[in-house]
Amino acid sequence: MNNEELIANDPSTVETQTATQPRKKTMSDAALAAHRANAKKCTGPKTREGKFKASLNALKHGAYSHNFILKTEDAGTFENFSKSFIDEFQPETPSELELLKQLISAAWRRNRIAELIQLRINQAIDTVIANSEPTPAAEITQQAYDMLEITQPSFARQQAHELRLANHFQRTLYRLNSIRDKKIRNETKFIRDRLSFAA
Repeated sequence: MNNEELIANDPSTVETQTATQPRKKTMSDAALAAHRANAKKCTGPKTREGKFKASLNALKHGAYSHNFILKTEDAGTFENFSKSFIDEFQPETPSELELLKQLISAAWRRNRIAELIQLRINQAIDTVIANSEPTPAAEITQQAYDMLEITQPSFARQQAHELRLANHFQRTLYRLNSIRDKKIRNETKFIRDRLSFAA
């Protein structure tokens, strides 16, 4: 056997299928047509209302969570937290959804600051207890607060930040409720006008 015959019979030299060669059919033409028809039905919501409802899923299922939670916080907890707001307010317009996002953000961050403040107070109390003779609880708490006043970051600044977030929450809640009240008044007026027109 000469070299050319050896090369021709060697499996490693057999040409593989190229892009120009036709591909083997894996499904029948009917199955392919049915697949394409089904794909056209499954392209997501078409109406404005449907698209809006689908946009709630991102908030409901934590797709926005990277904007709100820290690495040390639990995404599942945030998901339940945000879902409770969505269930309560059930936004129906993009502006309501935007205000609801702001409301959730303010509430989540305020809770975070409140937990940090509580943790710092408890740590300061533990330090006072460890470094002093047994004293009344009120005195221990007072010493802990005095200690926090001179530490960094400023305890007063953290408390002020918590208050700002609480105020932001209240203002956003007021704006959201104002939009909803106006919508209800408009719907009521529309129904009244239709009833008076029908009479």
